[in-house]
Amino acid sequence: MRWSLPSILLIIVTGSLVTVMVHGGEVFNKVVIDPGHGGKDPGSIGFGLVEKELTLDIAKRIEKLLVGKGIEVEMTRREDVYVELADRSAVAANSPDTILLSLHFNAHADRSISGTETLYWPGSEKGRELASYVQSELGRRLVTRNRGFRPERLKVLELAPVTGILVECGFLTNRWECQRCGAEWFRQIVAEEIVQGLLRYREAGQ
Repeated sequence: MRWSLPSILLIIVTGSLVTVMVHGGEVFNKVVIDPGHGGKDPGSIGFGLVEKELTLDIAKRIEKLLVGKGIEVEMTRREDVYVELADRSAVAANSPDTILLSLHFNAHADRSISGTETLYWPGSEKGRELASYVQSELGRRLVTRNRGFRPERLKVLELAPVTGILVECGFLTNRWECQRCGAEWFRQIVAEEIVQGLLRYREAGQ
């Protein structure tokens, strides 16, 4: 890939250096939304909030926004059930022009850590581009730390036969951020920002 000067922007966000890439794109007509965890797997728990409940809530918000834009949506789960990682990835297997969006909330032993980040499978050029578009939108309307986008060897992304990303929407182990994650207005804005990133990526591919 050849890079033009505007392709990479270096910006300072809350004291940390974040690489924001804006390049390329991909036309898709369907989004498989994967609300992380579920059933016997609660995910992260912090200050009374449970990750599996938050991911399902924000997934439904994103679905509503995408459908309103004429984009087909399929969910890996619609209720509090456990779904194997291979089965989550397989949902997108027989659908052309599809991308995968996996949703999670973070946790860390250091409770001072906060912010959003977007992950993609190492070596996936389209995954990196999609992650850059989504992460560049996160935090535009909310004061939150931008932790950037980076490659990560995650099974749900490895098994997916389509371009996929995993978005960490905030840290439940940070008291201040956890309170915000528990608020409907916060999850709605995060959902809108993620959708805006997806649409910008789609438009870039046309």
